[in-house]
Amino acid sequence: MTPQKVDYANLTPGYEFAPASFTLDGERVRAYLKAVQDSTGIYETDNTVPPMAIGALAMTAMAEGLLLPPGAIHVSQELKFMETVRQGETLTSYARVSRKVERGKFRMLAISINVLNQKKTPVLTGETSFILPLT
Repeated sequence: MTPQKVDYANLTPGYEFAPASFTLDGERVRAYLKAVQDSTGIYETDNTVPPMAIGALAMTAMAEGLLLPPGAIHVSQELKFMETVRQGETLTSYARVSRKVERGKFRMLAISINVLNQKKTPVLTGETSFILPLT
């Protein structure tokens, strides 16, 4: 079930998106590695998950709950990976609006992201930012 999208205009700092859980099994990891053209074989050998695959799924989960206006630009992201994730682990992603600012003809939006493993240990923290036109 896809979460209902929240319009940017209705967001306030502190707003929390619905948590999203996902499992990175071998098939999903292989699909990610193919998409990014990684043929090193290291992730298949030790059954770990590429850290950016976790980041990509966390960003996707956040985006599924957010309705941005035409002309929105993703300007930055900063991610910190704190734990190795093994294939087959279930992760839960949490996203929260950390800043929403209007400056001149633009709006800026920053969203913090935290991903926890099954033991509730953080495996990823970070923030992503957007510039949006006034509508």
